[in-house]
Amino acid sequence: MERTTTTLQGCSREVRISLVKSELKPHYEEAYVKAQAGITLPGFRKGKVPVAMIKQRFGREIESEALETIADSEFRAFAQAESQKVVGSPALTDIQKSAEGVEFTIRYEVLPDIELGTYRGLTLNRPIKEVTEEDVQREIDRICMRAATFEQADQIDGTLYLVSMTMHELDRETSMPIIGAEAQESRVFLEDDSVDMHLRSSLTNCKVGDSFTYVAETQDENAQPPSYRVTVSDIQRVVPAEFTNEFVEMVTTNRMHTTEELRADIESQIRDYFERATQQSLENQLIDQLVAAHPMDLPEPLVHSVMHRLFDDFKQRNEGAPGIDKLTAHDLENDLRPPAERIVRWELIRDQIVQAENLAMTDEDLTAASERYGIGEDHLRMLMRQNQSIEDQILAEKAVKTLIDYAIITDVNVDQIDD
Repeated sequence: MERTTTTLQGCSREVRISLVKSELKPHYEEAYVKAQAGITLPGFRKGKVPVAMIKQRFGREIESEALETIADSEFRAFAQAESQKVVGSPALTDIQKSAEGVEFTIRYEVLPDIELGTYRGLTLNRPIKEVTEEDVQREIDRICMRAATFEQADQIDGTLYLVSMTMHELDRETSMPIIGAEAQESRVFLEDDSVDMHLRSSLTNCKVGDSFTYVAETQDENAQPPSYRVTVSDIQRVVPAEFTNEFVEMVTTNRMHTTEELRADIESQIRDYFERATQQSLENQLIDQLVAAHPMDLPEPLVHSVMHRLFDDFKQRNEGAPGIDKLTAHDLENDLRPPAERIVRWELIRDQIVQAENLAMTDEDLTAASERYGIGEDHLRMLMRQNQSIEDQILAEKAVKTLIDYAIITDVNVDQIDD
């Protein structure tokens, strides 16, 4: 047997495996035995046709069909013997038969060799954000707004209005409504930041029946924006719910009874949100620094796997959006590839850090994960036996915590930065 390995581009490799007739013979004998179970001939029961007769009648066909299986078996033996870190499925690209035997050409991808650089003592900025009364009140205002009622109004004198309009597009040359063009019905909430400020300004002090000319915004700076004749057809004053004890009982389904209770709960939720955002910021800084410090070629199968994972998440988050069912991962490849490559690089680096630090699952880790996931430890152990990725995820989180413990962290007040 001869094996010749060639390094192609990046993580791609190619191996040529040559087998002579004597090395092929045991493979063929195994193929005959497997084929025997499904062959019937006159005078013989199924599975009882002699192998010698099978060779005579079907030998060439069976041997040809067995070549892919032989290639797979020999590649697995090669990968194990050479300690190849194969990623994805190898591809049999060529089979050359000769009087001496067979040569297989197989392409495959391997994990890159990573020389782990400095990962202890990284410098990180920890964003610190204090929960203020303004933060709490802002959330209370949102809750009250979601429970708002509507009152008919004659005139707009602020932004707490829901306005219905009829919009006729104007001809660019005559500035008259385009004949035959269908009018557009639109409704806007003036408090919404996404409303064009020019439209909001034009609607100020309008009454039902008032009209004005509005030049719409356009994303293309070189395109001439469309103009409309806008007529106000309806005005609804938005009246936020009053923040009372009765309102608190209603929105919390009697879980809370006073405004003080809800204020305290909102403050706690905002604080938890800031803490999670702080942790995420530290993790992102760690990952960015380590990824930048460890350039490497990436195996395409890993990148594509993560891209499809990100795409599935994107589709789930946008379920029901127009055209989402027809979208494919290929359509978003330019958007998905950069974050996918970042994730793959980080996961490969992280695995090296787990090995370098000899991180392993402990009883304390199991207990903490059990509390975090809200399931019993025995149940978690069972799930880990069924799915290795659960333990991998716990070790990944442990690696991040280890890196943060090693890091040199400077607290930075976010409010002062904003000022």
